[in-house]
Amino acid sequence: MIYTVTLNPALDRNMLVKELLDDDTTRVISEKLYAAGKGIDVSRVIRELQGQSVALGLVGGFDGLQLEGLLINAGVMTSFTKIASETRTNIILKEQNNGHQYVISAAGPEISATEIGQFYQQIQQIREMRYLVLSGSLPRGVTPNLYGQLILAGHKKGAFTLLDADGKALEESIEYQPSCIKPNRFELSRLVGRDLEKEADILKACDQVHHKGVPNVLVSRGKEGMILSTPDQRLKAVPPLVKVDSPVGAGDSAVAGFILAHSQGKDLAACLRLACAAGTATAQTQGTELCHQEDVEKLLPLVQMSML
Repeated sequence: MIYTVTLNPALDRNMLVKELLDDDTTRVISEKLYAAGKGIDVSRVIRELQGQSVALGLVGGFDGLQLEGLLINAGVMTSFTKIASETRTNIILKEQNNGHQYVISAAGPEISATEIGQFYQQIQQIREMRYLVLSGSLPRGVTPNLYGQLILAGHKKGAFTLLDADGKALEESIEYQPSCIKPNRFELSRLVGRDLEKEADILKACDQVHHKGVPNVLVSRGKEGMILSTPDQRLKAVPPLVKVDSPVGAGDSAVAGFILAHSQGKDLAACLRLACAAGTATAQTQGTELCHQEDVEKLLPLVQMSML
């Protein structure tokens, strides 16, 4: 089974307004609620592509119940650890008149040592874990090496571990040797401490990560596609040109495509192809909406694959 972890999830409230009025009432034309967070996005896309996973994480309060209910209604299995504080809410406002979008993101609750201990115990109690996907920012009150501890727990169960994080959370987790990391070009640049302007620079950075014991590096590069580097091979996937509406969630969708294909026993080229198609399909959707299966299937044969 695939397990995804979102330690700082959110309830996204997407609101469409005609225009934002200064010091006056702005009427909402339409509103949509989404269960959000990088690991949650991975689980939602896996389900959309007819796969199954279990979403793990920390939720609390009424908004936490709403978030869990949205996932259950979407067919996503959940096993959240309950916390005392309220799950954070993000507000995404889009103006109909000019297309401008404003994202107001809450910091989220501070997590106690007891709550983290309960979550870690839950991870240890899982009997059959083939894949463990660790995604997103860490909540307040949590040390940066928590992902590293979860990677160790996953490896003890024989799981393939994928980490999609940035900054200290990524830097301090590399030494725990996750099976795969999924940075974008800028996150990889920060990790190795230098600019990565050319493709050759990216490959050298991947080698640097391999030397630290990480066998798979999946690099997302927007419209330029994706690179998958292992110690033995380098693969590149380039999507067709599409109209990009919103890139939000594209990286998470790519992770979902990669992990789903990998869990089905497909070779690395097929895994990368599905990752690229899923990420591109999400970039075509509005706001924080994720990809649709029919769009992924249309894009899949149009992804250009090559060896580097």
